Amino acid sequence: MSDQDGTETDPAYSRWDQQPAIGRRGLILAVVIPVLIAAAGFGVVTLISEGTDTAATAIKVPTGDWIPGQPTGSKPIQGTLAVNAQHCVYLKNPSGELWPVWPAGFRARLDSTGKVSLYDGKDHLVARDGEGVQATGMFTSPANFAGETCLPANDEVAVVQSEVSRVG
Repeated sequence: MSDQDGTETDPAYSRWDQQPAIGRRGLILAVVIPVLIAAAGFGVVTLISEGTDTAATAIKVPTGDWIPGQPTGSKPIQGTLAVNAQHCVYLKNPSGELWPVWPAGFRARLDSTGKVSLYDGKDHLVARDGEGVQATGMFTSPANFAGETCLPANDEVAVVQSEVSRVG
């Protein structure tokens, strides 16, 4: 094909002269619509989860330095997991109350109803309030754990030196 002045031109048009595949309105919609969908999804999740009370308060439990893989103690330590008004975790058993010093990394959470849950160093649930637990370890003076919370002043404490398992 030739031009008016007789020069040859390429019949294909320049790629720079093409209209964009999506206009300004399309670009705006491509950004706004996913944002609106995500906001609506978060709104639905919030509305659904409003009725559930999953808030739990972390409470500190006395811990020692025993970690899995170390030698274990030989004295049985067992009882039912409980928490007192001062948010101290202890074990109830037929002979009275045991005040455990838990293995390294243990912690507890108190839910809104005042029930306690005990977790190991890997954040696995060990037991809940009212459930029985058993372990082995040794009994010693609380003076050996000065600075730890929730230990009696005079009675012996049960130092847990084994894995803690749920019973019953």
